[in-house]
Amino acid sequence: MVENVLISILIPVYNAERYLERCLDSVLAQTYGSFEIVAIDDGSSDGSPAILDAYAQREPKRVRVEHRANAGAAEARNRAIELARGEYVAFLDNDDWLDPDFLEQLASHVGEGADIVFGGYRRPHADGSVASEIVPHPGEEWAPFAVLAAWAKLYRREFLLANDLSFLSANIYEDLYFSIPAIYAAQRTEVVPYCGYNWFMNPESVSNTSQRTSEGLEFDRAMSALVDRVGVDASGRQDALFVHAMVRLGVFSLFLTRDGDGPELAAERTVLLRAWLDAHVPTWRSDLYARMGRPRGDSRGARIATWLFVCHPRLFAAALRLK
Repeated sequence: MVENVLISILIPVYNAERYLERCLDSVLAQTYGSFEIVAIDDGSSDGSPAILDAYAQREPKRVRVEHRANAGAAEARNRAIELARGEYVAFLDNDDWLDPDFLEQLASHVGEGADIVFGGYRRPHADGSVASEIVPHPGEEWAPFAVLAAWAKLYRREFLLANDLSFLSANIYEDLYFSIPAIYAAQRTEVVPYCGYNWFMNPESVSNTSQRTSEGLEFDRAMSALVDRVGVDASGRQDALFVHAMVRLGVFSLFLTRDGDGPELAAERTVLLRAWLDAHVPTWRSDLYARMGRPRGDSRGARIATWLFVCHPRLFAAALRLK
C-alpha cells in the first residue's frame, strides 16, 4: 500500500440531510489514513450546510467545505477538483457510502502512478438487501466501462488537469462527459476486482425515479458532446468499444423512460435514436461488440438488449414493449 499518497474524496452536496452523516462517517471510518474530504454545498436549503460545518469544525484537518449558490452537481464536482489537494481524487455522492477498506483496496493498486484505478459497486436498498453488484475483472474488455459513473474509482489529479477533464452541466449523463474521455486519455490504468462503493437505491433520487419520461432530458445534447469530446482515432475512425458504448447508452435511455413515455413515444424515440446514431456514430450498424457473448464483462441484459437493437430491430421493439 502507498500510505503516504493523499486522496481527496470529492462530495457534491444538495439537500442531503437525511443521508449525509452516513456518507461522511463512511469516509472518516476508512482504514486508509491519508485522505481529505472536499464537500461542495451546492446551495442546499435544508440542514446539509449545518451538518457539513459541524463536521469541518470537528475534523478541521480532514474536512473542508465550500458553500456556493446552486449550479448543479457537475459544477460542484468541477469546483471540488480545483480545490482538491490530493495526488488522487475519488468521487462520492451525498446519499451513497463507502466500505471501510475502499481507499485501502484501490490505493494498493496505484503503483507507479496509475492514471485511473477502477473498482466496482453494489446497489443496496434501505432495508440492507442488495439489488445488484458490479465487479470489474482484469482482462475483460468491458472492465473500464463497467462503472460509467465517476465514482468507484481513483483518478490521478494531475492527469485530470492535464487533459482538461470535467463534468458537463446537463440533466442526464453528466458523468459520462468526464468518465469516458478519461478512459481514452489514460496511459496507465488498473482494474481491481473489488466492490466497495455503495450506490444507494434511494427512492427520492432523480436517477431512481420510476415512471420518468424523456420530456426535457438532454440525451442528445449529452451524447453529442461526448462524441465530440472523444473524437476519432489515428485512422479517422471511432474506437470499436466507444461505438458500442454509444449504442448501449442510447438503448439504456429507451428503457429508462419507456414506462413513462408509453409504447408509442418509445417507438418514436427508437427511430430518432437510430437516426442520431447514423449521423454521429456512422459504423454503429456493424458494431463489433453487439454479440450475445460480447463484450466480456458486461451484464447479460445489456448485451442482449444492445444485440437486439443492432441486429434484430423487430425483436428489440417487442422487448421494449414488455413490462
